[in-house]
Amino acid sequence: MSEKRDHGNGSDENGSAKKGKMDFGEAGILLFTGATDFEFVGRKAANLSKSEDTVWEPMRLAALAHIPVRFVSSSPCSAHMFAITDEGKIYGWGRNEKGQLGIGDKKDRRCPTHLTGLDEFNIVMVATGKNHSLFLTDDGKIYACGENKSGQCGTSGAQQITEPKMIVYDGPPAKKVASGADFSVLLDVNGNLWTWGHPEHGQLGNNTDGSYLETAGKVSFNYISAPTKITTYIEKDPKSKKISPVIGVHIKDVSCGNNHSVAIDERNRAFSWGFGGYGRLGHSETGNELAPRLIKFLDGPRRGVSNVTCGGQFNLASSEIAGTTYMWGQYHTSKEANMYPKNIPDLSGWNVRSIACNGKGWMIAADNSVIGVGPSPCFGEMGLGERKKSSAFPVEIKTLDSLYVIKTGMGISHSLFIVRNNSEDSKK
Repeated sequence: MSEKRDHGNGSDENGSAKKGKMDFGEAGILLFTGATDFEFVGRKAANLSKSEDTVWEPMRLAALAHIPVRFVSSSPCSAHMFAITDEGKIYGWGRNEKGQLGIGDKKDRRCPTHLTGLDEFNIVMVATGKNHSLFLTDDGKIYACGENKSGQCGTSGAQQITEPKMIVYDGPPAKKVASGADFSVLLDVNGNLWTWGHPEHGQLGNNTDGSYLETAGKVSFNYISAPTKITTYIEKDPKSKKISPVIGVHIKDVSCGNNHSVAIDERNRAFSWGFGGYGRLGHSETGNELAPRLIKFLDGPRRGVSNVTCGGQFNLASSEIAGTTYMWGQYHTSKEANMYPKNIPDLSGWNVRSIACNGKGWMIAADNSVIGVGPSPCFGEMGLGERKKSSAFPVEIKTLDSLYVIKTGMGISHSLFIVRNNSEDSKK
């Protein structure tokens, strides 16, 4: 009997990588706005409110001022961020206490720093969790760094990884990566999802929350330290709770919140799983889901969605009907949660091309404008200037009025914009 061959990350059945550069769109100039005291971001708001280092309006960063950027990371739970240049090189900055920047140390960076350890690869995408990062190459390989105590970097043993390490798994090449706070997801070229990391709340979608009673009164978890394929998608009757399998699911998009995920298949159906608080799973209830469950509201003719972006405890999705954007969950604690997807009236009719979410707000590039929401307190992420720091309602970001924003990105207390370099304003 022949020994089973380990094809490794990003290889096909014959062990050869599937090549082909992924197209993430037009490159442009990177702008940043938000807090830069990364040791306090998401922790000590009083310190941030007194800081003189907060950037209140979108501005260029010197390290990337003359380098075209084609991709920026976005996450509801990250105080670190990355930009990918037009040549596939990667720069990172922000919090680095667990080595999540992949630079080889644990010192925070206030300025974009080149990750030379990935120079031999063409990086096409990055996903960031609370303290870890995933890097996707153009041939479908994944590298990871940062905190790994729950296995979220795809390897066992090491608690922290300060330089990107390749994740080895016996599956097809990846075409997208996503990260929750302490778990990770990949979408392969065949439309399958693979998850690993912390299983709490069912956020790995493998029909368990991974918990067990270690000793009296102490609950522990079985962490998953290697990508494991999601094999079951379900439909649940809201009244009888009868569960039926959904077959023929081929995923095309996936996004993660802190403790939940939403995926879209090729038929524009949406599936959600993980922590269900505040209606973030879209099932008109707050229970957790241990396996990807069909969101019934988005199932049916002209009710599907083409893509999804998860915030901390909410989601935004573009309808297959032009000019409609749905939101479900909660991003403002003083407002009622949407227990199922509802149209955002302020975005009706807008041609949305890029959506980014953080823990409590969002930025959308649509037509010739950028529209954002950021309930107080905010520390520069709204980019409105120091006089108007926050907005609980959708508002146009007037500081970007003269610029065409190609792509948006967000994280804890910061926002990123890639703008087209075809005007005098974008050259300032």
